[in-house]
Amino acid sequence: MMRFKTHGEVACASGNNQFVIKTKEWRYQKPIIDETKCKGCGICSLFCPSGCIEELGDRYVVDLEYCKGCGICARLCPHDAILMERD
Repeated sequence: MMRFKTHGEVACASGNNQFVIKTKEWRYQKPIIDETKCKGCGICSLFCPSGCIEELGDRYVVDLEYCKGCGICARLCPHDAILMERD
C-alpha cells in the first residue's frame, strides 16, 4: 500500500483504489488559533503534516475534518497563538 498526502486530507492508495481518511474521528485534541496573537507568519500551515491549516485573507483557519491533533502547529508557533484543547 502506498501512502501520500494531498492538500487538506490524508489519502491512501492500494492498486487502483484510492480513499480519503477524515482524521477527526481519532483525534483527542484540537488546535484553537487565538486571532489576537496570530501575526500571520504561516509557520503553522507550513509544518502541518496534514496540510489542514489554510490562509483565508489575513488569518489562518484549521480544517478540523482532517486535523490529527498532533500539536505540531502549537509547538512551532513563535507567537504562542495556538492552544491545544481537548476534543
